[in-house]
Amino acid sequence: RETAKESVFRDVLEILTSISSAIEDTSKDSCGLADLDTCLLLVAECFRCLRNACVECAKNQHVMRNLGLISTSVCLIKLLHGIQIKEELLLTALRCSLQFLGNIAAGNGDSQNSIWKCAFPDLFLTCLTYSDEKIVTYCCMVMFTCLNSERVSELLDPRNLTVALHVLRVYKEQLESEWSFLIVTEHLLKCPELVKALYAKLSNQERVTLLELMLVKVSDKNSVTSEEMNVFVRHADFLAVSFQEKCGAVLKLTAAGDAEDE
Repeated sequence: RETAKESVFRDVLEILTSISSAIEDTSKDSCGLADLDTCLLLVAECFRCLRNACVECAKNQHVMRNLGLISTSVCLIKLLHGIQIKEELLLTALRCSLQFLGNIAAGNGDSQNSIWKCAFPDLFLTCLTYSDEKIVTYCCMVMFTCLNSERVSELLDPRNLTVALHVLRVYKEQLESEWSFLIVTEHLLKCPELVKALYAKLSNQERVTLLELMLVKVSDKNSVTSEEMNVFVRHADFLAVSFQEKCGAVLKLTAAGDAEDE
């Protein structure tokens, strides 16, 4: 890993670029499925190589980013998503590609910037709603690694708020997903304006999930700074006002006419 030369990664980039062209051609021709399998197998192996070369190696991360491997990878992931088959070879290629993005971003601010620029919001929206649990998990890993306070504020844009909604839904549906839990508790809950915007869009059950996550975070006194506690006071003020405005609805439930009103 430490002795890998730039030429190695340049070769892998060439392979991925030519595979992208081949997949585009193959996807237009249903007769080329045998070739597609070979392409998918090669994609997975290329991303395994890149993924492993990034581990605790800033030199390789920088070389790959400077060669354009991040943008090439994001384009290829979008291309793979467009393939209308759901076989194991495709899933493996997608999983390895997302693991590569997670590893090249780890501890590397420049790579995180590049991924965010190339992948947000489209790639996250695509992968957060994918039917494969591992792809969703790896997507959350990439997103968590790239997030900071400035990028969290980007989620306030109505076009981007859907990304945050999907993260919360991933947590609700996959309770063992540590990455979605960390995105909410370590990033989203630190922005009161985002919590208000999210709350307005959530179903009642999803609101309960959000409240449970707030409770988990605020109950862990060791992990909450005084600054974060001030943010939670703002959350509490918002929830108190919301309760005062809506609490009359509870009494309406006793009326037969409103029995179906959740």
